[in-house]
Formats: sequence, structure tokens, C-alpha cells
Amino acid sequence: MDNNLIYQTLVDGLRERFGFDFCALALEEDSLSQYAIKWRVASGNLNGRYRRIVLKKGRGVAGTVFKTGKPILVQSIDPDRHAIGLFDYPIVASERLTSCGAVPLWNGGRISGVLLGGFRDGRAEVTEDQIRELLYVLPEGLPGFDGKELTRL
Repeated sequence: MDNNLIYQTLVDGLRERFGFDFCALALEEDSLSQYAIKWRVASGNLNGRYRRIVLKKGRGVAGTVFKTGKPILVQSIDPDRHAIGLFDYPIVASERLTSCGAVPLWNGGRISGVLLGGFRDGRAEVTEDQIRELLYVLPEGLPGFDGKELTRL
């Protein structure tokens, strides 16, 4: 089975399980001798812009998780108040998220991916409990990930 299909099934299931409006998986890809982070699959997306987002470690939600190795939780994003800062987080802006959380996915003691879930329209906030559960919910044998997390919430 194709890895993208497996990943798509995973994010579709997680979005449904947690009630997220949006769920996505970012992976590190070798791009012209540099490593770039790209959102590979998404569920509940408003458009296809997520596919064009390319980040380096330390930039954006996924890049920050890759760099720090720690989950991120942003419970409330007010687009009117944070309009300038949203350009630093293109996935938040393009998907109009008002709350999001992201966790690192590990393989061989290094981060290989980032899983993000979020809500729109301020109808709900991602919670610490949801982020904790995301860290433990991945199925065994998921291609590219061995689950040997070094960091927990």
C-alpha cells in the first residue's frame, strides 16, 4: 500500500476521532541538498495551499516542532490581533485556524514528521489532553515512524 494513502487514512481518522476541523501530517523531505519540511497530507483542508508550504527547521508550526522536538499547543489565535504574526505560521493562516496543536513523530531517535490538529471559527480549543493523546495514538508499524519518542508533554 502507498505510504501517502496510509498517511491520508491516518489523518482522516484522527480528524474524526478528535473532532478537529483540520488535521495534517508534515514530513521532512530532501530538497536540493537541503532538508525542507512539507505538509504531505491533510484532512478537512479548505484548499490545496498546504501543499505549497515549504518550511525550514525553526520556521512555522512544523519547523518549530522539528527544531525543538516538543509539542506545540496554541489554544487561542485571534486573526485580527495576530495578523502580522500569522505570516510566520502559514498553515494557520491558509487554513484559518483559531486553535491548533502539533506533536513530533519519531523514527530512530530523530524527528521524522509532525502531526497537527486544529479548529476554526473559535468553536473549540485544542487541549493538553488531546495533544497528550495524539502522542500515543499512532498505530504500530506506521511507515517511517517507530514511536520512540524522546519528549513527552
